Amino acid sequence: MNYPFRRARSARVDSVAVEASLRETLNFERLVSDLSATFVAVPVHQIDHAIEQGLARIVSALDIDRSTLSRVFPLTGRAEVTHSFAVEGVEPVPRRLLPARDSNPWALAKATANEPIVFASLDDLPPEASVDKESWRKIGLRSHVMMPIVVAGQLQGSLNFGCVRRERSWSDDLLARLRLLAEVFGGALARKRAQEELDLALGFERLASGILASLALSTPGHGNRAIAAGLRQMGEFVGAERVALWHRGTDLPFVVSRQWLANGFAAQAAQGEAAALPWIHGLIGDGSVVRIAHLEDIPPAGQADAETLRQLGVRSLLALPIAVDGSMVGALTLESIEREHEWPDVLTPGLTLLAEVFANLHAREAAEHRKQAAEVEAAHWRERLVHLVRVHTAGEMSVALAHEITQPLGAIENYALAARRRVAEAVPDIGRLVELIDKVIGQTTRAGDVVARMRAMAQRHELEPKLIDMERALVECVGMVKMDCELRDIRIELATQKPLPAVLVDEIHLQQVVLNLLRNAMQAMEGAPRGGREITVSLRARHDEILVEVADRGPGIAAGDLERIFESFYSTKSEGLGIGLAICRKLIEAHGGRLWAAHRGAGGAVFSFTLPLAAA
Repeated sequence: MNYPFRRARSARVDSVAVEASLRETLNFERLVSDLSATFVAVPVHQIDHAIEQGLARIVSALDIDRSTLSRVFPLTGRAEVTHSFAVEGVEPVPRRLLPARDSNPWALAKATANEPIVFASLDDLPPEASVDKESWRKIGLRSHVMMPIVVAGQLQGSLNFGCVRRERSWSDDLLARLRLLAEVFGGALARKRAQEELDLALGFERLASGILASLALSTPGHGNRAIAAGLRQMGEFVGAERVALWHRGTDLPFVVSRQWLANGFAAQAAQGEAAALPWIHGLIGDGSVVRIAHLEDIPPAGQADAETLRQLGVRSLLALPIAVDGSMVGALTLESIEREHEWPDVLTPGLTLLAEVFANLHAREAAEHRKQAAEVEAAHWRERLVHLVRVHTAGEMSVALAHEITQPLGAIENYALAARRRVAEAVPDIGRLVELIDKVIGQTTRAGDVVARMRAMAQRHELEPKLIDMERALVECVGMVKMDCELRDIRIELATQKPLPAVLVDEIHLQQVVLNLLRNAMQAMEGAPRGGREITVSLRARHDEILVEVADRGPGIAAGDLERIFESFYSTKSEGLGIGLAICRKLIEAHGGRLWAAHRGAGGAVFSFTLPLAAA
């Protein structure tokens, strides 16, 4: 017998299920769109908080038990849970390093190949995933999706969705959206790591500036003291408890020549000098960088070295070969004893540069009779110091320049979106499209000019005096700090005498001096009332020279400091390196000019320098 009311009830049930599925799909689409917009707009320092909130929304939208974000280190096969959220009653995954190569080898291989892991039940896993299956069973996982996060073709991490209280299925449409979510989270992580690497690189540049300054300006016979201080600063910056400088001896492959040890680690160091590390020494001798984040990652050929490191209490090691004129002369090693260390790639070039400087200075100290060669070498490092101080100045300007470049980038995005809407019209207005494209080109040029100014400051530079227009050069310098002045509510004015004769000068070095004086003036007025913050730059000719003056309305300079501020390593600022004004005076004097400081009659300070006219 047929029951029409049963068929009608079944149809209503099917209709309700379809509506519920459609509603879930629309809600999840909205979630993906919201998270995409959030991660594009959120400041870098708030990305971690945004990720935590995003995981919570995902768990709620999918009605699952927990979601985690993991970072993967492909070279070592380790995974680190960086963010986790779980519903009430379910423990979130703790933040820790996991040996994925041992506990989840099948999943690691799939993720490395950019293939997702999906199972509704543990019984769905293939036989080759037996090790992974047991690992997941131990943590109570019943259904799971792991979406790999791949950036620039390399595995960076994974976005994971799991159920521990029940099993569930994962539709193809849902998996496609989860893949999109992984890309969104990957973009956010890429932004965060790029900023972290930039901050780390800028921090190391400042450190290197100070170390190279102490080395380049150290008096003969005191280089070893500067090297010891440099090793200590390097160790404290990267978080290593021992930093050692090695040179190749006659009987042993490598011998410690200089080292720094954190408090309480002298005993381990005494054993380390006599320890045999044949595998590590062999790699260094071949010019290879040895990066050991975990002793378990050392291959069978280096097990003797691994055992020696365990006895010494070393948990991570970075060893950098030192080559001078193509010949291997030694090595720099950094050892982490208290914790395991991943040794970021961004630090390797800078550490290698400092290691080469140390090796050169050590050789110079051991061979004082090669005076002429040592003087040439010192001049070389002084030029590097000038460059690094210029990079340091560029780093201090990065916030204002980033703010300045954000405006044309935002305009480019708006014009491009408007152009896309125009193209989608039934009859596109070609004239309007051309106008929008021209605006994109104009804003691109504006952004390019900002980048070009930063690149010119950061590039290495050899002395190149040439005839320049001083007014144009100063206008460009003022333009480079104008945005920063606006952010600090500082009015800056340029007064020039016309006409002005030409000056023979290296423009990059002139720019470095003027920018240093401008930034000093800006920092001097940080505590001044906002209505009275003003910098005046004046330029005029007198006799056979050009006079440039930079005046501020800050607290001024103490009477006894008018000359001391030009001494190396003397600074009135707690965070200053104390080498900026010393370098500026050397650059001006190298052009035949003078640089001095004086009190300003109306309060504040005025820095003046002269440059001889081209005819003179």
